[in-house]
Formats: sequence, C-alpha cells, structure tokens
Amino acid sequence: MYERILVAVDSTPEADEVLAHTARLAVAGGAAVRVLHVQTLDVVDGGGVGGVVEDETADAAVKVVVSAVDTLKAGGVTNVEGWTEETVRGDVPNAVLDQARSFDADLVVLGARRHGGVASLFLGSVSDSVAHRSVCPVLLIPQSAAPAHTPIP
Repeated sequence: MYERILVAVDSTPEADEVLAHTARLAVAGGAAVRVLHVQTLDVVDGGGVGGVVEDETADAAVKVVVSAVDTLKAGGVTNVEGWTEETVRGDVPNAVLDQARSFDADLVVLGARRHGGVASLFLGSVSDSVAHRSVCPVLLIPQSAAPAHTPIP
C-alpha cells in the first residue's frame, strides 16, 4: 500500500471527490498525506512596467488547504499536513512534481479536469503533465467519480 500520498487540490467542488478517494486510501494503508494547493500568478508586462496578478489571495489559498486538511481528518486520516505554493500559471505541474519529490511521495492524487476544445490545445492539462512526468504513480480522479455526498469511511 502507499505510505506517503501527495494530494493536489484546488477550490473547485471536484476537490471533494479527490479528498474522499485520498482519505479512503490513506486510512486503509495508514499513509501520511500532504495537501498541496498551488496559488497561480500571472506576470504581465505593461509596456516596461511589469506586475503580478494573483488569481486568488494568499489567505484564500490557505483556506483551501485548511479546509482540505480538516476534511481528511474528519475522514479518519491522522497524519496530514498542508502546504501552499505560489507559481506562475504555466508552472503548476512543476510545483506539484517538486512537492512530490520533496515529500518523497509514493502516490500523487489529483483531479482530472479537462479543458474543452481549442482551450486544451493552448492550455494543456495539469493532470496530463503530472501523470506523464511523475516518477511515482499518479491517481487521477475524474469529475463525478463519486457523488460529493458519499461518506468517507
């Protein structure tokens, strides 16, 4: 079974499904869990006057992690910690992979959300990039993999 699980979450409702699956695995195997939320930043160039635009505040990012940690604890996970990272938008997969390496994770869990149509050609997918580049197994939880109200054992 897995001993060290990194779970990457965002602020979407689908994170509940990701956390439910993570809790089941962690409780069954007694695994330690690190919750990671990556706060994305956009760097803009305003004619020589650059700047950074945050998609969310640092406080909002911390709330996502605290909520996820609380959810996992309520689901019976006893060894859980939370982390936030800041990175530019296109670098989210690297932030996840760096955390997986530093935590020595033997499993990475994240949602498998897809962009539709043309957007997927330009934006790519965090889950695809992580899955193809990870040195440990990756569990992708598709949207609606389980009803959000499914109790965590």
